[in-house]
Amino acid sequence: MREHIHTIPVIDAVRDAKVCPFCAMKRKLERDAIGFALGPSYMEDDVRMQTNRVGFCARHLDQMYAEQNRLGLALMLHTHLQQLNKDTDTILKAKFSAPLFGRDANGPIARLRTHINTVNNDCYICDKVDNTFLRYIDTFLYLWSKDGEEAKLINQVPGYCLPHYAMLLEAAEKLSKSKRDRFIAEIATRQQAFMQELEADLEWFTLKFDYRNADEPWKNAKDALPRALALLGSEEERK
Repeated sequence: MREHIHTIPVIDAVRDAKVCPFCAMKRKLERDAIGFALGPSYMEDDVRMQTNRVGFCARHLDQMYAEQNRLGLALMLHTHLQQLNKDTDTILKAKFSAPLFGRDANGPIARLRTHINTVNNDCYICDKVDNTFLRYIDTFLYLWSKDGEEAKLINQVPGYCLPHYAMLLEAAEKLSKSKRDRFIAEIATRQQAFMQELEADLEWFTLKFDYRNADEPWKNAKDALPRALALLGSEEERK
């Protein structure tokens, strides 16, 4: 198996996969992006220009705060707030034709709400992660289509979280019809078995709370709840 710099992260995640490998890939991309943002890069003008303009979502702000680099985060947020203050000052000084509490789509409340939504929906970390993550999905399909050792590894992945499963099925449209049909059939068969097993484990997890089953073995149900959360797209990594 010949590995290249663009395939290594995908192959490593697939090789180590006990659950959805794409969740592992995304978590690593997030850690790397946060490390980059809080490293020496925040002193670079081009990076600071992007973080000032785009900002960060609430989730990644929490993750950056947890990294304990308070100085780096404060420096970035200081210049970001300077940009936000300029923008909000522009809104404040604007001359509005509609009443303050009117329903006019161009009124001050509507414009302010649009501005806030733009701030909340954009994120420097999200953009950085998503750009690479989409390439990982294409690389995954490429490795599978080569029918080599990488494809054998991929075919051993037990299952995927539902958000990434849906992304894979959508991305499969890029394949030829014969490969697309084979890919969907293979992945759907394993996914169905994966989800049915999880359903049974989750049911047994609930039944273990019945006193009549207190002395029965847990089987494979002890971690059924966090596995169900992961299947449904929970992004928190639970050990």
